[in-house]
Amino acid sequence: MVRTNFPTRILRYLLLAAFVTIPLLYFSFLPVSYSFDGTVFSHMLRYALQKHNLLDVMQIHHLFYFPFNYLIYRVLEALFHYRVLEFFHLQLSSMFFGITTLMLVERMLKKLDLTLLMRLIGVTAVAFSYAFWLFSVDAEVHIPGVFFTVAGLYLLVFRQIKPWPLVGAAFCFAAAAGFHLTNMLITATVFLYLLYKRAPWRRFAQFSLAYFTFMALFYGVYAAMSHKPVPTILFNVFFGPNIYTGYSSNSFKAVTLPTVVSSFASLKHALVTEAGIWAWIVCAGFLALLAMAFKPANSSTKTGFRQAMVFWFIPFFLFFTFWDTANIEFKIHALVPLLLIAIAALAQLKPIVAQVVGIFLSGCLLLVNLLFGIKPQTDIEKNTNYQVALAIQKATPKNAQIMIAGNFQGYGYGKIYIPYFAMREVIILDWILGKGRSLPEIYALLKKISGSGQPIYTLAEIADPGIAMKHLLNFHHIQESAFSRFRSGIQFIPAAKLPGGHLLYRLEFKSP
Repeated sequence: MVRTNFPTRILRYLLLAAFVTIPLLYFSFLPVSYSFDGTVFSHMLRYALQKHNLLDVMQIHHLFYFPFNYLIYRVLEALFHYRVLEFFHLQLSSMFFGITTLMLVERMLKKLDLTLLMRLIGVTAVAFSYAFWLFSVDAEVHIPGVFFTVAGLYLLVFRQIKPWPLVGAAFCFAAAAGFHLTNMLITATVFLYLLYKRAPWRRFAQFSLAYFTFMALFYGVYAAMSHKPVPTILFNVFFGPNIYTGYSSNSFKAVTLPTVVSSFASLKHALVTEAGIWAWIVCAGFLALLAMAFKPANSSTKTGFRQAMVFWFIPFFLFFTFWDTANIEFKIHALVPLLLIAIAALAQLKPIVAQVVGIFLSGCLLLVNLLFGIKPQTDIEKNTNYQVALAIQKATPKNAQIMIAGNFQGYGYGKIYIPYFAMREVIILDWILGKGRSLPEIYALLKKISGSGQPIYTLAEIADPGIAMKHLLNFHHIQESAFSRFRSGIQFIPAAKLPGGHLLYRLEFKSP
């Protein structure tokens, strides 16, 4: 029987402890900043759970997200009488995929023959990078896709390029696309990697057949169940008018130098949140490690792994440079491969140097991102948007409807915070105008709602119009005089003072 030496056993315990400590750290600092998209997803899950209707909330570009979380909620409910806020449930789901992704990262690094300590440094570098950490504790769709992408790359890189590993990788990549359709970009990675490995064309054909068969199966089942035209819906998702706002919003940016600079800035932000000099020290450290990656690797496995990571980075970074440029959630797929390249390069240094540098950089990521990025989001008192929603709930009857401008110059978060947290119906002027309704039509609609016995409330952004309404009117090409005529038939009765300087008014309609 071969016994491991004492330092090795200690390092194994440390690695095991990391996979206990990181989830505890994630859980201890769960944000209550309640991201906009996360609250939207939570509201949709609430609807599905209450109505026992999953098809109405399924999103074709996030095909698996709601079925997976709905099923898990129902199973836990049946087994343990599970009753939690939907946002919290989705946070736990993201955490699960975040931790399992880190486990796969550790397996990858072990395949590269990195020492226990270097694997621990690699895991913590990914775990404490800002975007990965933030979206592992948010009610968002991205981390499950990262998990399946990493699983597919593990099969692609560390298994022989034969039919069954390729089919397994194809399934993982198709599952990643099921959580966010843009994860289909990984097919470019596979093409480049197989080209680099000089794989025979039949391997390209086998992967492509398997991948698109899985995709056709997933969407075919959805189309059959929902009786909806999948191609039309997909086109509208990316190029058509938004089903809520009524108008198109283009996420593509011009191919210009400022756009590219903005993309690199968001990648830096995905690594480390803004914190002055320490953020730049950490960035400089990882950039230096990336520069060292050009040094020839000491094994074909390491060289192949590095190339695979580069091929993972390229399509995602390029696409998300010109689509939703500044959004750090879309930089995770560019950040993780760069971090893995950096750790592999770091491991080529003398052990003591690599360990000191790695511990320093990972430690800085932990401290900076925790203190300046994650922890400030754990104070519910600082979430003014949430406090406003609670105050609206207390100040209005259950059947009330709340009218807001709907843009982010005003109480933009009210679009989702009012229905989800205040549990009141919300009337969003931006969306109604976007669907072509005129101000006289909106006035008649409001008067009808009020006449039916449902009180209508609004905020100062409409009762005493300022910058929010000015932006809204300009966006929809409406004259301020027309809005003044709209308001002239309404009496705004002060109802309550709200946090953040907001004021709540009750609407009364003047007699003709």
